[in-house]
Amino acid sequence: MLNFSPDASLAGEIRVVEDAIVVPWGRGENQNMARPAGVFTVDGEFCADAMTYRAANRPTTVRPEFPTVDEVTGTISGTVLFGGLAYGHFGHALCESIARLWAVDSFDEQIDSVLFLPKKKVTWPERSLLQVRQLLESLGDLPPCTAINEPTRVERLVIAPQGFGVNNMIGGAPEFRDFTDRRWRQRVKANGPEKLYISRSEVFSKRGRLLLEERVEEHLKAEGFTIFHPQQHDLQTQLEQYKAATVIVSTDNSALHLAAFVAGADTKIAILLRRPGKIYLDFQKQLRRFASIDPVISDNCTRYWFREGEAVQLNEVISLVDFEKTAQSLTDSGIISNANWTNPTAQDVDLALEEFEERGDILLEEVFV
Repeated sequence: MLNFSPDASLAGEIRVVEDAIVVPWGRGENQNMARPAGVFTVDGEFCADAMTYRAANRPTTVRPEFPTVDEVTGTISGTVLFGGLAYGHFGHALCESIARLWAVDSFDEQIDSVLFLPKKKVTWPERSLLQVRQLLESLGDLPPCTAINEPTRVERLVIAPQGFGVNNMIGGAPEFRDFTDRRWRQRVKANGPEKLYISRSEVFSKRGRLLLEERVEEHLKAEGFTIFHPQQHDLQTQLEQYKAATVIVSTDNSALHLAAFVAGADTKIAILLRRPGKIYLDFQKQLRRFASIDPVISDNCTRYWFREGEAVQLNEVISLVDFEKTAQSLTDSGIISNANWTNPTAQDVDLALEEFEERGDILLEEVFV
């Protein structure tokens, strides 16, 4: 388990490994979500500080076998920062792939490039960097990044501790919070409406969302909210919108992780829970640590559905909220002024489910979680 505290400085733990051997896909056994991959010294000593983590107790890489001389086919010259895993999923890229970049501002030498390990094995490893590159570009002047598929010798590899993640890493290390504050909160210019609802009503049909979310949108539009679909905008626009908003309502989703990096301490944020469990605690902790915001939590889901015959994934369930209780919680917290929302009838719900199934060409079944 990684020893991580959001109050502990990491700057003194940066180190340089000369002639490091980086193994993106190694021999060995997977351990739950973790695959054999990592960094060795030229003498074969495993660098445990280059292991990657989703949370402090959930590694995503484990020690592989040390490669043979013939297997080390690549070479990278210069001073290179180890970046960890490059994710194509926005939320994971945001919480895990940028977690060591704080070292660019804290290391006392020039860094020539940032090296990532592809999360998925693709023929051309650079393809794995599409999501990561967008994030790096939005963070300002950073070294170029690259990715590898084969064991590679790196002239000088800078290993900086991972400064961010989820669960018990969501508060971020002090250097990571300072890094994102300088490069996002202080640099991004506000440009957008004051009231924003971050919607999932137009995401890919298999992604989790609220049933009848369009009704939530209509109620909020009547209160002066603009409906915002993040996936339809570039990253810079998303940051500008979240920076400008003084009130944000959203379901629990990755967009809130991004908003936490630029929202001001006086921004009101309400989170409409769309899935069971304690995932909302991550958003609470991050918003408090990064933005000094204590969000309103509206926990009013009453029913859930998932794709028929498949193992239930909580982040992809279709949820029905109690509209009346949701409106009351938003009114009580000063987010909206009118609590006149009414719950849909059983017929409304059945029709909405039928339309959802037809639109997504899927079958749903009610699940009890």
